[in-house]
Amino acid sequence: MNREQRGLQVIQRLGQTYRAMQAGFSGRVGHALPRWRILLTLSENGTCSQKLLAERCRLDPASLTRLLHALEQLGWIARQVDAQDNRLTNVSLTRAGQEVVDEAMPRRAAFFDEALRGLSEKELDALLHALEILETNFKRAAVERAGE
Repeated sequence: MNREQRGLQVIQRLGQTYRAMQAGFSGRVGHALPRWRILLTLSENGTCSQKLLAERCRLDPASLTRLLHALEQLGWIARQVDAQDNRLTNVSLTRAGQEVVDEAMPRRAAFFDEALRGLSEKELDALLHALEILETNFKRAAVERAGE
């Protein structure tokens, strides 16, 4: 197998693994990963502007807005215009939202334990290193493409 074929195999497997992780996470923890990232970010950081929340959760603003609307309908978050800058909308967890996060945390921990079962510390370090290299290469490719 040549390098291009091997590269395609790796990238396809990476995508399959990510989709399997998302499905497993959602099934085990009870929340889709994008929604969970929002809830956890707000729990850990407190009130955030929508712009900052989009950056921290790595979501495009339109997707974030749709997710926030759904979370607001569930009563898990509240949105309000920033007192100092009315161009900004701030987002915070409600008490009910914090209860959802607190209730899901043990399932999240169990999911990670199960997901990493069978991998040694050395293997985890090697995997993290390989993923860092891939992410750097992907980002470089995106910047180079944008510069054309």
